[in-house]
Amino acid sequence: MRSDLMGHIWGGRLEFCADPCNTPLGRILSSLLASPITRFTVAVEDADLTPFAIYAGEEIISGASLADVLDQEFGLDLKDDAIVLIEPCAQPTLTPTCPVQLGHHIGHIIVSLAQSERDGTAPDGLLSADNIAHSFHREMLHAVTPGQHIH
Repeated sequence: MRSDLMGHIWGGRLEFCADPCNTPLGRILSSLLASPITRFTVAVEDADLTPFAIYAGEEIISGASLADVLDQEFGLDLKDDAIVLIEPCAQPTLTPTCPVQLGHHIGHIIVSLAQSERDGTAPDGLLSADNIAHSFHREMLHAVTPGQHIH
């Protein structure tokens, strides 16, 4: 899918979604990761298409990052550490995502982002243990009301 990204952008198949949290995958990734998430859907006929994420700062064509391309094509001003989530367009007749399938997508995306960091294509330290722990702690503070205990 990453290799087809420019074709989807220039072919008009990529659509910006104002709310990254309007899908289960977007909501969960937003709660797990400290970096801001920008969500797009892609209209393709490939039924096996899986969601993926990429750092906006990653170079996707020679001399241009995804952030540069999205600025030119969509007028979006994304920081290099932003995460761009790309999901296939949902068919209104489909049933909600299976929890196991959703878990696989989340795991795949986290591993993919970690791979980018390991390979040096991601902005520094985004998936460090401290950053992930800080993000998780921040979410737990908002989710727990006074007097509740986390076990």
